[in-house]
Amino acid sequence: MAIQTFVASTVLTAAQMNALQANDYNQTVSTKTASYTLVAADKGTRVVMNSASATTITVNTSLFSAGDTLFLQNISTGVCTVTAGTATVATAGSLAIPQNGSGILYFTSAGVSIYYPSAVTATTPGLVCVKAETAFSAVASITADNVFTSTYTNYKIIMNYTTSTTNGTFLKLRVGGVSASTNYNAYFAASQGWTSGTVLASTSFLMGDYSNGAFNSNQITELQQPAIATGTTFWNNATTSRGSYGTPYPQYTLGNHSTATAHDGVEILVATGTMSGTYAIYGYSKTV
Repeated sequence: MAIQTFVASTVLTAAQMNALQANDYNQTVSTKTASYTLVAADKGTRVVMNSASATTITVNTSLFSAGDTLFLQNISTGVCTVTAGTATVATAGSLAIPQNGSGILYFTSAGVSIYYPSAVTATTPGLVCVKAETAFSAVASITADNVFTSTYTNYKIIMNYTTSTTNGTFLKLRVGGVSASTNYNAYFAASQGWTSGTVLASTSFLMGDYSNGAFNSNQITELQQPAIATGTTFWNNATTSRGSYGTPYPQYTLGNHSTATAHDGVEILVATGTMSGTYAIYGYSKTV
């Protein structure tokens, strides 16, 4: 039950008294599956995030008063970041809430708050999963939105896959659910008869070669500054199995997306046919 306002003439019912007493032991819980902006009714309650994608909890001013508190919790794999909207949010720890993490948001005034993580550790993992390993089967493309935020500067994508045709995999950056299809520049080199080359002003970034059916291929892609309004740079290592694990095809690609845009997502696709496999996305921690 959210905090109630009583005046001198208010009659407190038994049901209200029971609800208020219960809230002392079991806070009112509201579960969110997407990024959320706090409202005044959240005062004294527990806000629980449940999303496999990265999310934010935004804090605005003039909703709470000095002394107000609420409990923030994350129960899923997507990292949730406590974000200052029009209010100020300070902390001695991290504003990023990992899976099974939690903390208390305490207001010192209507526009100033302090976030107290449940535990502040001496070290932070170097890689933090922002998109849990996700399986895909016989699809032409996969998309992951709201995975690039200001919490991390650089990101890593790990993907294992097979393709249905002799076609490689490609990457496009996204913002607001729309993929960018211009200004990708790349240099690539590979073994087993491939010719090195440069591709400029392309519609996507080349990641890996085809896998030829049941033989699994893999690729590791590094992205620098995708969520910052500047050019995004890439480098990609891929090992491809064209019909036999006995003849692997190493491939290396580096390049950039020259458009100065802050992106929040990514699309991975094949030009023709379909692909199947798994992928996960990680952010590089900026603290130690």
